[in-house]
Amino acid sequence: MNKEQAFSEEQLNALVDDELDSEDKSRIYREAGQQPELDQRLCQQRKIKEFVKLAYHDVPPAGRARTPKLSKGGWFGRAMVAAMLLGIGLAAGVVGGAYLNPGLEQITVASEPNRYLIHVASGDRDDMAAALARAEYLLDSAGSDGVRQVEIVANERGLNLLRSDITQFATQISTLQQNDVVFYACSKTIERLEQAGVDVQLVPQAIASYTALDRVVIRMQEGWHYEKI
Repeated sequence: MNKEQAFSEEQLNALVDDELDSEDKSRIYREAGQQPELDQRLCQQRKIKEFVKLAYHDVPPAGRARTPKLSKGGWFGRAMVAAMLLGIGLAAGVVGGAYLNPGLEQITVASEPNRYLIHVASGDRDDMAAALARAEYLLDSAGSDGVRQVEIVANERGLNLLRSDITQFATQISTLQQNDVVFYACSKTIERLEQAGVDVQLVPQAIASYTALDRVVIRMQEGWHYEKI
């Protein structure tokens, strides 16, 4: 294994998030100073994370209405985010393409045609149904080998998809999980809701060990297709 590959994307992600102790930070920085490829990976990690943040909205305080910064019709704002992400990827030589549909962002990084991450940030019932339908379609349309990895990550109001006391899709979620679809509930959204006094109860299929942002960044760097509902 090359020295620059000795550090996982999770370790570099933790460094960018300032979650490592001083000894581990020093070790990575020291190696990055001697390994140009590691230094490039670290810079790419920072850039992608900063620009992916632009696609996120803060969860509003309980009882307060939110005015969306990017509505379904706000194609210009979504296009700007996609364009900036595409520019970063092209500079790093890893992006294969990008395109946008109404209400849906898809950014294809590298070349992993059978790996998809679907990001649900909307609490609209039709949007949540569309995310599950998309996952089902991806499974059904897999190639002759029948191997396709699909994950769904939910944050902001989209967390309602995975809240057992709110979701209307428990049966569909269970069926998809039995077909190896993995569901992630954003730990940051859960934390904010709990701080606002909300008792968050999740469906048993939901994994709440990561933030949505971390899952998006890691999967994009691993070459997964990214779609935002």
